[in-house]
Amino acid sequence: MTRLRFHEILLLSAKEKTARREKFKSLVTVIKGENDCGKSCLIKSLYTAFGATPKRIHPNWNKLDVSLLVHFEIGGALYRILKSGRQYTVFNVENDIVGSFGSITKGLGPFFSELFNFRLELTNSTTMEPWQATPAFLFLPFYADQDASWVDNWDSFESLKQYKSYRPAIAQFHTGIKPNEYYVAKNRKTLAENELVQVRQERTVIHRVLERIEQIAGTQFDMSIQNYEREIELLLQQCNKLQQTELVLRDELIALENRRYSIERQIGITELAANELRKDFDFASEKLDDEIECPTCGAEYHNSFAERFGIAQDEDQMRALLVQLHDELDACIADMAKRKASIEDASKQVAKINAILEMKQGEVKLQDILRSEGKKEVRTVLRSELNVLNQRIGEIDDEVESADEEMKSASSKKRAKEIKEYYMGRMTAFLQQLQVKELSESSYKEVHSKIKENGSDLPRALLAFYFAIIKTIEKYSTTTRCPLVIDSPKQQDQDPENWKRMLEFMRDQRPPESQMIVGLVDDMGISLGGDVIELKDERQLLQVSQYNDVAEEMRMYIDKALAY
Repeated sequence: MTRLRFHEILLLSAKEKTARREKFKSLVTVIKGENDCGKSCLIKSLYTAFGATPKRIHPNWNKLDVSLLVHFEIGGALYRILKSGRQYTVFNVENDIVGSFGSITKGLGPFFSELFNFRLELTNSTTMEPWQATPAFLFLPFYADQDASWVDNWDSFESLKQYKSYRPAIAQFHTGIKPNEYYVAKNRKTLAENELVQVRQERTVIHRVLERIEQIAGTQFDMSIQNYEREIELLLQQCNKLQQTELVLRDELIALENRRYSIERQIGITELAANELRKDFDFASEKLDDEIECPTCGAEYHNSFAERFGIAQDEDQMRALLVQLHDELDACIADMAKRKASIEDASKQVAKINAILEMKQGEVKLQDILRSEGKKEVRTVLRSELNVLNQRIGEIDDEVESADEEMKSASSKKRAKEIKEYYMGRMTAFLQQLQVKELSESSYKEVHSKIKENGSDLPRALLAFYFAIIKTIEKYSTTTRCPLVIDSPKQQDQDPENWKRMLEFMRDQRPPESQMIVGLVDDMGISLGGDVIELKDERQLLQVSQYNDVAEEMRMYIDKALAY
């Protein structure tokens, strides 16, 4: 089995000139401190660095614009992940970049599917298409969030509902009821079925053409001049409309090109200033114009960048500004790509209409050809093509059947029954240990059950559920085991005896090889093992005193990410 382990996290706010570094040396780490000392911000930042945004991050924390660097280990290999702005960059142990992504869904998620052997696909709620699950779903069973997880289970992160019916799918995947192997086979089946639809459509078209050829000898084409002219007129109208759309899109593309040029010039000036800041900041300032001339049309545009530039008077703030500018540049380039794709699509449609117009004009000639001896040759070619398509359909059917067998083998009823019984046994025992006496068995009989209980019993029932799932994952799952992170489990005014039970339960039920991080205010003098990180300063998780040390290390990674 493969395990993920967090080794260290660095947090840097160039805006506030504050930072923090924390190491997770032992398998167990307790993050201890009074309320408002930043326990949850520290814990949430671990997941934010991996593209999994926890629910309810405080707006004041977001204003700090914190860059994050996490040192982690997966399957014995060491990596680092940097989140700076909207960009995620992964480094190997030699500090070489192995991946850099501006998109979680289309970039970081697919990369993690390989790195973490996380093959889960979920149905997108909007497109109804299968998508690779985002990093949040990798961490979901392992993270109990302070704000969300003590009210409802399977709900620690934002944007989970972008996927339809995610609860059963994620629970069955992680517990091994439908493991990695099931989703690998399912993906193979989906690809085969998509190809099958296309091949069958091709075959249907050829069948229709053959039928038409058989009928054509005794049938005349509709060569009514009025009908012909009407068809041509409709096609011309459609063509003109598309050409107008293409012109509008090209104008928008020119505006975006001007914007891209402006941002690139801003980046160039900022990089120059950052490199030469200590020698001659005035020189960089003089190169900044209040107006920027477009190289395409010569028009001048007001440059609000000057205001931001005036604020960025030190090297790290320059880096933060560069990150922001690169984010803006990426967004601009993405918009340009969309416009170019739309222009290309419109051009293709215009070309298609022109081809149809040419074909209309050649209908009479086609009739003559098909009435000739060439008709026999056309029939022969089409029937040969039919044979090829029929053979391919047979091959794809075999592939679909093979994938079906693999899916059934990976998710057999016998295996599912065994896993559910094991989960139920753990859940029942854990509820008894935590003195939750009124929760009916029917409310937790499924691995994706939504736990409903009242008062102080609810957090204890949820804690029992989380550990029952973790124990089941340990025994049956084929995907990566992530650290177990539990934030502020003392909820709903637990009395001293029940809080003592919860602490001892977490200590005793942690899987022996699993990393565990717990955030709490009061440990009642009970050691959970491992190390304790104490946070003492109210609303001051990031420290001025740590800024230089953390900034020095992170600059190298930020610079590499910007240059990549």
